[in-house]
Amino acid sequence: MNRYLFSILLMFCLTPFHFGCGSEEPPAPAGNDEDILSETTPEQEAADMKKLNQQQ
Repeated sequence: MNRYLFSILLMFCLTPFHFGCGSEEPPAPAGNDEDILSETTPEQEAADMKKLNQQQ
């Protein structure tokens, strides 16, 4: 009887580790940052920075 109760207790204690809490966001798709960086040219970035400096 003790082994049965111990196995149930162990199962309840290890269940959160097996399934996790579920609050994590799914991982971002690979290569997403590279696509964003490759779309911006240095000239375009410089123009955007000038616009930001003029607004301040």
